[in-house]
Amino acid sequence: MQDNYKLSYRQDIQVNSSHYDVFLSHNRKQKNWVRELAKFLRTQGLTVFFDEEDIRPGEDIIEALERAVESSKSLVLILSMSSVCSHWVSFETAMRVYTDVEGGRKTLIPIMVEKIDHSLVRLSMRRLDYVDLTDPETREFEFSQFLSCIGIPTEKVSLIKSWPEPSGIEPLFVADVNSIISRGWDGPKLLDELIKLDYSVIEGLIPDHEGQSSQWAPVFMDHPDTWRLITNSSKDIVGYWHFVPLFEDEYERARAGVLIDSEITTDKVRIFELPGQYDIYFVSIGILPKYRRSRAVTLLINSILDVLVELAQQGIFIRQLCANAYTPSGEALCKSLGMSYLRPHKDKGKIYCANLSDLLSFDILIERQELRRLYKVAAQNNS
Repeated sequence: MQDNYKLSYRQDIQVNSSHYDVFLSHNRKQKNWVRELAKFLRTQGLTVFFDEEDIRPGEDIIEALERAVESSKSLVLILSMSSVCSHWVSFETAMRVYTDVEGGRKTLIPIMVEKIDHSLVRLSMRRLDYVDLTDPETREFEFSQFLSCIGIPTEKVSLIKSWPEPSGIEPLFVADVNSIISRGWDGPKLLDELIKLDYSVIEGLIPDHEGQSSQWAPVFMDHPDTWRLITNSSKDIVGYWHFVPLFEDEYERARAGVLIDSEITTDKVRIFELPGQYDIYFVSIGILPKYRRSRAVTLLINSILDVLVELAQQGIFIRQLCANAYTPSGEALCKSLGMSYLRPHKDKGKIYCANLSDLLSFDILIERQELRRLYKVAAQNNS
C-alpha cells in the first residue's frame, strides 16, 4: 500500500512539473513594470505566469495560484514596500518556501525594486541573495545576473524598456522608549536627533527657546509616556510629539506666555506615573515636510490619543493643556484641534489652551468612544 501511494505521488509530481519557467509574484503597485518584465522574458523564450494574463475570468484564484506556483521552475518575488505588506504576495511566497524548505533548488529569487527595511521581509527569505535594482550604477549588472540565474545567457541580454519606479508607499511606525533602547541609544543621542528635527521643522527657532540635549534627555527618559516618535522603514525619526505635566506654578507661567522651553528641566515636571489629574504643556509636535501627508498626520494624532487612552485606563487624566504655537502652521494645528487662543507669548508665538473634557466632543475625538467613556466615568466619580 505504501509503495503504491509513493508511486502515484511521484506520478502526480511528474504530471504537474515545469509548466512555467517563471512565476512573477508582485503587488499591483508594480504592475506596469512587471507587465514589461513578463513581455521581455517571453521574448527570451521563457514561459511566464503573470496573473492578469494567466488567470481566466471566473477561475478560482487560490487554486490557480497554487497550481502555478507548484508547476513553476522559479518564483520571482518583486520586493517593494507595497509587496512586503501584501497578503497575496505573502501567500505565494509561503507556498514556494513550504515546497522548498531548505532552498536547495534555489528557485525563489527576490528582486528588490525599492529600498526597504529588511526586518519587514519574511525570515525564511532573508537568507537569500537579492537582485538589487535600486542603484542605477549597478542595475544592469544585477539584472544580467538575474537573467543568468533563470537560464538566459548573458550575451542575449538586452534591456527592458523601463526600470521600476518606487511605489511611493513608505510605511511609517510609532516608536517609544523601547524602540530607542533596542537601538542602543541613550537620552542624549535621542535628543540630539529630535533637536535636529526641530530646527528642520520649526522656522525661526533659536537655541534660547529650543534648549539643549543635556537639559531635555532626563525629561524624556524619566517620563516615557509623554512622547512618541514617528519613524520610517529605515528607522529614521520623521516626526514626534512631546508634552510635559508641569507643577502648578510653571503651568501658570506657560499659560501666561512667559515660560521659555529651555527653562523646563526635570525638577519642574510632575511625576506622571501616578493616578491623578494633570495639566500639560505641549512642548513640540511636528513632522518633516516630506512626510506631511494625511496618513502621517493621522498616525501622529492617533498616537497621542492612544497614549491618552492607556493613561486613562491607569487612572491618569489630563485636566487642561496649553501650547505655544511658535509658527503659523502650529497655530493652525492648535485651532484644528479645538484649542482657544489666550494671548501672545512674550518672545515669540501664541498661547493656546483647552480643557481636555471640552475637546472630547470635537470632530477629531468624537469617534474615540473608549477615551470619552473613561473621562465620563472619571468626571462622575469626581462629582
